[in-house]
Amino acid sequence: MTDPLPPFSDTRLQDPAYRGDLLAKLEALISVLEVARAKVVSNLCRPVEDAADEARLRRVRDQVENTLKVCRQARQALQGGSPITMEEVLGTDIETLCEQLAGRLGA
Repeated sequence: MTDPLPPFSDTRLQDPAYRGDLLAKLEALISVLEVARAKVVSNLCRPVEDAADEARLRRVRDQVENTLKVCRQARQALQGGSPITMEEVLGTDIETLCEQLAGRLGA
């Protein structure tokens, strides 16, 4: 069993060390996603025998690109020096964000 996430705190985002840790993790995630995207694009450039495989690869590519977009926005926010406010957190549509991060597997 895993420990629950600590409660969100505006003050933690103002701590340069915490922001640096988040930025390092985000950079690693972006690197992994860029490699994944390159592999998917490489597979799409090869002849695909099954149309369903091509459609699946396109969905995966779109999902990875959407996730990369969100990660790059988060990186920009972390580097910009202005922390995400509680109002922004509370005003975020979580379902939409989750769909953007995970994409729709059956779409």
